[in-house]
Amino acid sequence: MKFEKETLEGLLKRAESEGIFNKAVAGFILPDGRREILTLNTPKNTVFDIASLTKVCPTSTLALSYILEGKLSVDTKVIDYIPELQTNYREDIRVFHLLTHSLDYRVPMKTLRTLPAEGILNALYTYQFEKAPGADFNYGNPASVLLGIILQRLMGKDLQQQGRERFFIPLGMTRSGWDPLTRDWNPIPKAEISPTEICSFRGREIQGEIHDESAWVLRKLFPVGSAGMFSCVPDLLNFVQMILNDGMIANGCSGECARVAPAGILKMVSENAFAGCSANKYSTAKDACTALGWELNSAKFMGTKISPHTFGKTGFTGASIVADPDKGAAVVLLSNFTYPHREANADRIHAFRAKLSDTFFGQ
Repeated sequence: MKFEKETLEGLLKRAESEGIFNKAVAGFILPDGRREILTLNTPKNTVFDIASLTKVCPTSTLALSYILEGKLSVDTKVIDYIPELQTNYREDIRVFHLLTHSLDYRVPMKTLRTLPAEGILNALYTYQFEKAPGADFNYGNPASVLLGIILQRLMGKDLQQQGRERFFIPLGMTRSGWDPLTRDWNPIPKAEISPTEICSFRGREIQGEIHDESAWVLRKLFPVGSAGMFSCVPDLLNFVQMILNDGMIANGCSGECARVAPAGILKMVSENAFAGCSANKYSTAKDACTALGWELNSAKFMGTKISPHTFGKTGFTGASIVADPDKGAAVVLLSNFTYPHREANADRIHAFRAKLSDTFFGQ
């Protein structure tokens, strides 16, 4: 692969001229381990609300680590940790369904945003499904909310604590976490956080507080597994590189490696979970394709120049990760796509993400 800096910078500037975003940072991991970071109208360490990237950094990657360590299983019943769950099919819902988003929740969580935090949870706990668990791939926030609750109860620590101990501290992700303005450790000055949206629901500019409305309400109880993380491109490059290295990181100047996640993590995030033996037990979905916790080989935002094992994730605010383990390369994008106001759909940012990936991975 050849890093075409001027071409990639041109893509960012074209996106600005087309009004897709006017602030962005794009980071690249090259096959030889080198990194490149390009910026548009903001410093490279700018902190962004990474929205649904929270689902993988750290939520699902924590879960996969615990599964590999034998602390949790894809076979675990959700009611073993959330006995309050009173949905139909409650006996059949497994951690597998949360990691593959194959629960038939058909309620957009934004419709619950006017409820108190306990009311949002009750709506999820009492939802009546039309289809059995595993019948369809159905991406959304509820599965990740439930997964986050399980992890909190499993470990006796909230996601902020778990994320710091497992990933953020070992990986030097010093600017990553929930509550960037108010947390006790390494708070981020407001001026260093990109504004996310001028929000009609809250009647103010959102900067440094969770953009996702239901996650913002639920944060009164605990950090939520679906959204609410803040990070910057250098931090996320560290995280993605660790996964590409199957859980290992270089340890300082010595050149020695240290293990952050268990061996096998890369295989779990880069293979179709619906094709394995667990899927045979817990899914009847036809032609579904997703990794455990991560999206897999999705041309919609990953483009067409990637391998079938490419894993990634998008965030509503204009964030994305695309990592190709066969090429040993990745691209991380953070942008202010939803500022000053969100668009009707994600078509334009998806098209940009795909073009960025094609330009990078296709060289």
